[in-house]
Parts: sequence; structure tokens; C-alpha cells
Amino acid sequence: MQTYVLSGYDVGALRVEPQRIVLNSDLPVSLRPYRTSPVEEQEIKSQVEKLLQAGLIKESNSPYSSPVTLAFKRDEGNKTRLCIDFRKLNAVCKSDSEPLPLMDSLLDKLSIAKFFSSLYLASGYWNVPIHPKDTEKIAFCTNFGLYEWCRLPFGIKVAPAIFNRLIRRILTKYKIDFACNYFDDIIVYSSSELEHWKHLKTIFEIF
Repeated sequence: MQTYVLSGYDVGALRVEPQRIVLNSDLPVSLRPYRTSPVEEQEIKSQVEKLLQAGLIKESNSPYSSPVTLAFKRDEGNKTRLCIDFRKLNAVCKSDSEPLPLMDSLLDKLSIAKFFSSLYLASGYWNVPIHPKDTEKIAFCTNFGLYEWCRLPFGIKVAPAIFNRLIRRILTKYKIDFACNYFDDIIVYSSSELEHWKHLKTIFEIF
């Protein structure tokens, strides 16, 4: 199995319609930023600056505000990941019943193939544009400013459903019967090596 990983903040964008974030209430959710140590604040500033430069977020004057926190990446030593506490916003976020992939169903598809590749869409949600009318809803606050996401952030309860639907529809649109998605992984499967390289080329051209 070959694995290709695209990482960092230069994630590109899926060629899809900007996605909507629908709430069950018009009353803005607004929370104060969490207290952070000087070291934590410096790390938050560093990551926010990278997100700004990549165009994934922008400065905001939104009435919405969810606080930032840092989480350690278990598999990457002491590296941290910027996280937004969207719990209050999620409480008023309209649910999405898009069915998520079932592992058993995926294994049934893979059982007929001999060659496999797993294409991991690093920071996959960040590839999904958000409708301009909804970016203010996913604003987040720090102790040095307010920002809002231009792309789909981690932590929003509908993010898995939105992302899965988009990938599924893309594969369906191009009549792809040699690949399936499992969250942010696209698994390509083929019966021969030559066929597999052709399948991979097709997937790379689509995405």
C-alpha cells in the first residue's frame, strides 16, 4: 500500500459550492477567550498567523465568538494544534443526517481488489469553502483578536457530514467505482498494477 500525504497550511480548495452552516437560533453565541499562559499565547499567535497567511481565516467583527484552546498531537511529540471550543455553537447548530461510511461495507468493496492506495487528505476539512454569509458564525476569539474561518473548521458537529457528502458526490459525479472514502482518506483499489496506476492518475486529476 502506498500513502501520499499533503500537509501544512497550503491545502488548496475543493471545486465545490461554498457550504452553509445553519443554526436553529438567530441569537449569536458569544463567549470570552480562555486564559492562556504567555507560552501558549505565543503558540496561538504563531498558528493564527499561518492560518491568516494561507487565507484559511480572516480578521473579524462578528457577533459570534468561540474560544480557542491548544491540544497536543499525540503522535507528534510536543506539537500542538489550535482547537476551537464550539460546544455552545454546536448546541444550536442544525443537525445533518448524512450517513457516514461503514467499515464493513468498505471492506466488502476492497475484498475483490489486489492493489490498494490510501490517499490521506491532510487537514481535509480546510479544503472546504464556507459560504460568505456563514463565516461569521464560526468566528473564534483569542486574547489578541477575533477571527473567522473561511474554510470548514474542525470541531463543528456537522463537519464530518459535510465533508463526507462532498467527497461522495465527487466520486459519484465522475462515476468512480474504484475508490471509496472513509472520512479524510480516499482508498483506491484495483485488480492489477497497471490498472491501479491509471486509477490513481484519475483521482489526482479530479482532486
